[in-house]
Amino acid sequence: MTADKNRNEKENKKENKRENKRDNTYVRMGLFMAVSAIVGGIVGVLTIMALDGNLENIESGAAVFLAQVQRIMLPLLIAITAVSVFLGERNIRKLREISGKLLESDDEEGDKWDYEEERVGARGMLTNILSQVLCVLVLSAGYSVTYITDGYHKNVLASCLVFLGCYAYLGFWQTRFVKTVKLAHPEKKGDPSSPKFHRQWLESCDEAEREIVYRSSYKAYIQMQNRWIPMLLLITMFGHLLFNTGIMAIVAVSFIYLLLTSSYLRSCVSLKGAKL
Repeated sequence: MTADKNRNEKENKKENKRENKRDNTYVRMGLFMAVSAIVGGIVGVLTIMALDGNLENIESGAAVFLAQVQRIMLPLLIAITAVSVFLGERNIRKLREISGKLLESDDEEGDKWDYEEERVGARGMLTNILSQVLCVLVLSAGYSVTYITDGYHKNVLASCLVFLGCYAYLGFWQTRFVKTVKLAHPEKKGDPSSPKFHRQWLESCDEAEREIVYRSSYKAYIQMQNRWIPMLLLITMFGHLLFNTGIMAIVAVSFIYLLLTSSYLRSCVSLKGAKL
């Protein structure tokens, strides 16, 4: 038995050595970094050559566009609010209809209506967040001391009031959304006004629902951490290099990058420590 054990250990060591020799991870990583640097340099040079002589035109065009948005800032915010209310109410009405179907259907039809509930709910939440982003972008066009002191302070005040009204509706809509979902799922727990709402809601989900949440969250983290945030960093760096947009955008994206990664790693360490 001892001889066989020693023989197996020797064979395992030889196999590990052969695998280490075949391991070219560092070579591939070096090649990837070299190719990325070369491609980035080429793209940067081509971009500068393409924009050479046109930077002033692009900057003046951007200034004209910003001025136009500032002039129609109030009507734009009113339009966004109106569309948000229309789509939000239609979405809540559809969710209530689906909730009734869920309560009346059997298991086989229940899966179908459960999918419809998820799809309609996801579309409603996406519309809600999109409305918030559009409101912020439009208000930011004139939300500055320079614009206010140029004689547009009344327009800015009215725009801020519409902005607050739209955000109030969007916030209450999310509460109504949760309560509408609870109509078909009375087992769900959680107060939308509580800071512990997401934890309470997740604890009331079954194992299948939790798995969907965990897998979706991890997929979103990987896409943000490995794709979208690095891409946004490059875009903000190019914007500062070519158009002198300032470093605040770079700082904000970098901070989000650091916050996202540190939050994920801290959670991993805490969950590992909870097992001890």
